[in-house]
Amino acid sequence: MTPHMFTSQEEWDRGYADGRRYRQLSDSERALLATHVPAPDAGRALDVGCGVGELAAHLAGLGYAVDAVDWSETALAEARTRHGDAARWLRLDVEGDDWEPLHVDGYDLITLRFVAAFLHARDRTLPALGRRLRPGGTLAVITPLAADTPAERRCIALDEDELAALQNRWATAERHDTEGLAFLILRGPRRTEAAAQNSPPGTRTPATPSSTESGEATATASPREHHFHLLGRYYGQVESGRKTVEVRVATPDKAAVEAGDAIVFHDRASGRKLDIVVKRVTPYASFEELLDAEDPSRIDPDAPREELLVTLRRIYPPDREALGPLAFEFDHRTGRPGRSLPMTPAQYAQTVPHHTVYGCLYVRDEHDRPVQLRSVYGSRPWQFPGGNLDTQGEDPLQTARREAFEETGLEIGLGTPKLLLTHFLRAGSQMPLNKVGFIFDGGRLTADQLRRIRLDPVEHDMWAVHDLDGWRQLMAPVAFTHLEAVERARLGEGPAYLTTHT
Repeated sequence: MTPHMFTSQEEWDRGYADGRRYRQLSDSERALLATHVPAPDAGRALDVGCGVGELAAHLAGLGYAVDAVDWSETALAEARTRHGDAARWLRLDVEGDDWEPLHVDGYDLITLRFVAAFLHARDRTLPALGRRLRPGGTLAVITPLAADTPAERRCIALDEDELAALQNRWATAERHDTEGLAFLILRGPRRTEAAAQNSPPGTRTPATPSSTESGEATATASPREHHFHLLGRYYGQVESGRKTVEVRVATPDKAAVEAGDAIVFHDRASGRKLDIVVKRVTPYASFEELLDAEDPSRIDPDAPREELLVTLRRIYPPDREALGPLAFEFDHRTGRPGRSLPMTPAQYAQTVPHHTVYGCLYVRDEHDRPVQLRSVYGSRPWQFPGGNLDTQGEDPLQTARREAFEETGLEIGLGTPKLLLTHFLRAGSQMPLNKVGFIFDGGRLTADQLRRIRLDPVEHDMWAVHDLDGWRQLMAPVAFTHLEAVERARLGEGPAYLTTHT
């Protein structure tokens, strides 16, 4: 293979299609991997520049769950054919594409075999990869030594100065030379301000418990879930429901998004995330064409069209725009299952204040004068027909109907009576629990119905009809406030919610 001639994806594809290959993984390399980077429990590895997948498949054999990325789709197709599902094969340019397809919870091992020499921004890309390592993780660089490489193939190798500069960026660096190769074991990336400012798209802060997101969502994500990272300004627009179109370019991972898929938006600054469902994906030839067809206020409600165009082209230079802009329209449907509650319903019930509930029917005579029943208990209050919800399976209206029949012998409140008032009665010395009441309009009772009232002497000993002034004379002030509020609500003259104290 003459890789110094390959400067584009097409050239790499052509080289692999022509059968050109790097040398096979040697026994000495396998031994070094087994000795210095054995797979931990639930270990995850990333093989950058995986080619046709030999190293990735070997890492899977060591016990790692492997993500293998390469720029060449031709190489990945062969890797899939040779090694099946030994790895998650991803088409990705680590120096140009978003890193969203990579696992957000990081890796225990990242390998670059015969790759480092081809990185255009090595001082930027390798530290950024280091920030994808989990605590204690390793970046393993396997590269030909320039001193042992023919001049015409010098571009695939690193010299001693380059190796020294690379190792100086890490807290610990071990070097093992074997068969013309340098095998570097690098741990503890030293984060510099320049590296932070120049991180490739989609990179994150070091994978420590304080700065990395939980891997739970990734571990359970379906193939139809995609992750987009947003600046805080745009995340806020999505969060508030104001932004309903996101614009990207047709990199392979974005081109794979379809209507009906879930997108998880990540706020780059805070780590917050929210999920939506894609309603539509529309490709365009240019950003001008996209902004002519889409409503710019749905893409960025806080910027005019021309400013939005400038912003898009600042994010995506011409070579990226040439991939083809994509507009992702989304609605507010949820795209992921909800999290489990922190406790069972039974446990939660023990932590909240307990209440009782009652349901009553407000009935009147043919002149709209309220009808009430006198209780035989306590202070002998006047009451509406109804009672406490103490029968399993009932709702407040069913309770009101049943209790009214038991107390008067009349079937009232049939059909769908209007809810007149919701009453919250605060707990006090006479009532240890709060009480919530629902008072429904039981309608008018005819003179014949009134004559047929048959009281249950266990609960009431008298019924009466009075106008409001008459009831004011008979009732305690707090109780009359309740009656008056119900009547005002019936007439549409007052609020339909009342709070009183025992």
